[in-house]
Amino acid sequence: MGGMACLRICIEHGAREASADGVTPGKIDRTAALYIETRWPPPRRFGQVAPGAYVLIDPNADFLDGEELKQIASELQLRLFGTQGRDDLCMLTYEGDEKEVLRFSSLPEADLLSMRGGEPPPPVGRTRVITRDGVHELAPWGSTPRNVAQVAADPTDGPRLAWRGVYNPVTEYFEASQPQFMLREPEKTVLEDSDYMRADLAMLDANVAALETQPDRRVQTDFRMWSLVRTSLRETYQAKLATLPSAVVEQLSAQIYEVPRDLPFSAIAPLRDLLRPVFNRIELRIEDAGFNVRAVPANLIDGVVLQLSGTDELQRLLTLRRFLSARRQYLDLKLRQGVTGLRSRREFDLCRELRLSSVSGPIVSGPFEEPLPQQAFSQTDLPLRKAPSTPRN
Repeated sequence: MGGMACLRICIEHGAREASADGVTPGKIDRTAALYIETRWPPPRRFGQVAPGAYVLIDPNADFLDGEELKQIASELQLRLFGTQGRDDLCMLTYEGDEKEVLRFSSLPEADLLSMRGGEPPPPVGRTRVITRDGVHELAPWGSTPRNVAQVAADPTDGPRLAWRGVYNPVTEYFEASQPQFMLREPEKTVLEDSDYMRADLAMLDANVAALETQPDRRVQTDFRMWSLVRTSLRETYQAKLATLPSAVVEQLSAQIYEVPRDLPFSAIAPLRDLLRPVFNRIELRIEDAGFNVRAVPANLIDGVVLQLSGTDELQRLLTLRRFLSARRQYLDLKLRQGVTGLRSRREFDLCRELRLSSVSGPIVSGPFEEPLPQQAFSQTDLPLRKAPSTPRN
């Protein structure tokens, strides 16, 4: 897998007053994402997993270069605060095993800033504080072996998943969890339909395993549309779905991805015959905000979810507004309408004002090691960073 770390970007407490001059957490996220994208080219990979939190992967290195991270911190400092502040921006990086990296990505900012003084102590692994003046190790490599870098993944272990909360902005309630792959091996140049099928069925297995130990949770699971329509793969899907325990199926919903603007006629039979008899809820996940929802046969699906992508804030808002402009159509058809990939409070508020059925993304919740319990949660306290052990009634 190579070197992997979580990078957290914090604003010093005193510098938060600079938000009046336009330096806000939202601006930091936008600036950092665009900057890291230019400084972290392929085959290196990165992804934002929470506000101010990024997972960085370098497949050609065993660990990340502290001097390079120092340069990133210095240039981000100048881009955000100019030359007025001295240490307004604080960056911490953590390298360790995958579970600890995931935990580090969701630590409250106050804990991160306090960690520099030793309370709370940094996690076992390698924790570094990076400012434009230098790199300081809070915790060097200790007795923890670097499993992520040195041990090849066993394909029989299945995918490494994390789950984000799916939130109803009207009732202010976390209703389900949405899985995502935290790490992927470098992908083939060309992926076959059967490759996607195997990945989706591996995700299904991981979701089932999670629900067998936590039967009170609700989880979404993914299916690629173009793999579902392949006749040669039909028997494999049928065999897998036939083995699902009925108690677990009641807690699962299906989302179909890679859906074009017009649902192909060839997709109707697989949705109707393969998935409809199994899942109580089926949603299409689209990327084209102009999706032709009126062309979908009645009773075939229960909702449509827009996948927001890209880093251009204006383009994201335009895409979101176009999708929301069809709100009346969805209400007339009695279909749920949701959005995933939300990154800003402005995007969330647009969805909330039009009373969408569900939203998810970094602005809603961090990634967690297990599905979230269903729970009430005030929208003013979002994003959810720490999953409670029991649901709040």
